Amino acid sequence: MGKGEGRKKKARRRLPRWADRLITALVILFGVGLLVWPWVVDCFESQGVGATISKVTAEVDALPADQKQWYLQQAQSYNAVLAGEVPSIPEDDIVSYGQQLTYENDPMMSWIEIPSINVSMPIYHGTSDAVLMAGVGHLEGSSLPVGGTSTYTVLTAHSGMRNLRMFDDIHELEEGDIVLLHTMGDILAYRVTSSEVVWPDETSSLAIQPGQDLLTLVTCTPYGVNDHRLLVHCVRTDYSQEEAQEASLLQNRHWGAREWAVLIVAVAAAALVLDIVIYRLRRKAKLKKKARGQGPSGSDGPDVLLSGQKKR
Repeated sequence: MGKGEGRKKKARRRLPRWADRLITALVILFGVGLLVWPWVVDCFESQGVGATISKVTAEVDALPADQKQWYLQQAQSYNAVLAGEVPSIPEDDIVSYGQQLTYENDPMMSWIEIPSINVSMPIYHGTSDAVLMAGVGHLEGSSLPVGGTSTYTVLTAHSGMRNLRMFDDIHELEEGDIVLLHTMGDILAYRVTSSEVVWPDETSSLAIQPGQDLLTLVTCTPYGVNDHRLLVHCVRTDYSQEEAQEASLLQNRHWGAREWAVLIVAVAAAALVLDIVIYRLRRKAKLKKKARGQGPSGSDGPDVLLSGQKKR
């Protein structure tokens, strides 16, 4: 095989360096895209959820005070019946579960905010598949989210969904963390007291306790198996705006999938930029070195010319 054929074969084997770097960059970008796609979807989902919460909150704020009081009295009376107590209105006048807190026929009865893990989600009636795909479900048979003595509200949501971030991070909640319920313009604050993992049929810890105002968050665990339930128990506490702001500032303590995605993207982008900078610096150095080995006009230097002359 001649030298010409060998050079052609070698040329076919190796791509130009710029092509190598382009392929590497495309592979990195593709990988980063796969990593951040759930985060991007979650951002759009969060915007939709935020719009829903803002819309309903504005509608509630516009309600006359007596109408708000009617909804709250209905819910409190419903809770009293659940607790075996005498309601403030005749039991026959209490509307059914599906009609409770449904102002303007909107299905959202309340919304939950957990500042330390950056969660804000609407709360709907029941725990059907459709409800749990849209937000947080209120467990029928538990107290409605209006607070009060001898009440126990149970809220449930998915975790580990591919494109939805709901109760994914409640396992990171610690004792003392604040959970806020926004209902009919009122803000109810609960403080995390404990958590436990139980079988789905172990519900003894969810019974109403006389004189107590309790809340429990429920989600499936572990990821991908979902044969147990994680229960995060909370008790009613005093609320101050300053405390909620402090909790928001501490949310960096809890790193979820979104935060890890941002970190990975930042590292990948920095590595790509560094590779490009190093490549350009090396290329510039090679060009300078090559230029020093040539004459002023760009022809071969004097040493090369002399070495190529035949001795006379």
